[in-house]
Amino acid sequence: MSLQSELDRIVDSEYGRGDAHEVALGVMEAETWTHACRGNWQGQPVGPETPFLIASTSKLLVTAMLLQLVGEGHLALDDPLGRFFAPGELDGLHVFKGADFTERITLRHLLTHTSGLPDYFEGKRRDGSTLAASLFAGRDQAFGLAEVLAWTRDEMHPSFPPGTGMKALYSDTNFFFLTEVIARSRGQDIDEALATCIAHPLGLKCTAFYKRGMGALPLRYGAGVVEIPFALSSMPGDGGAVSCLGDLARFTSAFFNGGLFSRAMLEEFAPWRRIFFPLQAGTGVLRFAVPRWLPPFRQGLEFIGHSGITGTLAFSCPSRGRIIVATVNQLQGRSRPYRMMIRAALA
Repeated sequence: MSLQSELDRIVDSEYGRGDAHEVALGVMEAETWTHACRGNWQGQPVGPETPFLIASTSKLLVTAMLLQLVGEGHLALDDPLGRFFAPGELDGLHVFKGADFTERITLRHLLTHTSGLPDYFEGKRRDGSTLAASLFAGRDQAFGLAEVLAWTRDEMHPSFPPGTGMKALYSDTNFFFLTEVIARSRGQDIDEALATCIAHPLGLKCTAFYKRGMGALPLRYGAGVVEIPFALSSMPGDGGAVSCLGDLARFTSAFFNGGLFSRAMLEEFAPWRRIFFPLQAGTGVLRFAVPRWLPPFRQGLEFIGHSGITGTLAFSCPSRGRIIVATVNQLQGRSRPYRMMIRAALA
């Protein structure tokens, strides 16, 4: 059976199940691009150029731009975060057991999720609430650096001092600050930086950080739709990018093949630290290794890249020489795109 037939079969099996109204899956092998899509949007069939929200897959864009700055000599991964902020601007950001560790936070800690900073998006505040739950309930709101700083300082607690052993805590807060670092280092807003550093050089057609009014597939949560344009516009680098299947494949291929920064920097990705089963955090990327007990019981099958809460992912499968990108455009059922990815790798 051809790869095209296999991808068609995989997408057909997901489409319409579990409120998946739009499903897209693509595989890039060297210069060969194969994809399958199902669904309709604005009266047209969903295709490889249909824009959709990629959520935390946006973090790969931030990682690429930061590694470019490293390659250009503008900064180093072990630079302290405070270097990019005014004196006192970050005071009290990371207070653990009465000691302020803010000055010890480095860019590497943020990239590897080893800063210990709480997750402003899904982490619990003092009253037990989370921003994510509020937004998914339809209570949209705009926020910026001042709000994220206040939430992190006053409403939440760090989990450990920066760089403690092999501890890692996945936190959108880390990439929120990295987005700010990139903008300040480039001397331009993050939208201009993305266009200059990634979208224009790669010829991407629809990759940008979300702005109110931007066209994209609706954000689906079960049978409903969540409309949070203010929030999506407030979290560009940690979860607010829009892309399409073709763009995502082209970007991910360039990311892992030296098209955006030196391939030598790929060696920075390890070591891998467990964040939540079965994902591990590296330097700006995630690693997903197929457990031995999970059918089809394949050993050595690993994927490196990133995924997002919208059911989106962009990974490299080194052992198969494939770039795999996908979305089910659904906030529920986070394991679904991973099952698709495994099947696409073995197709």
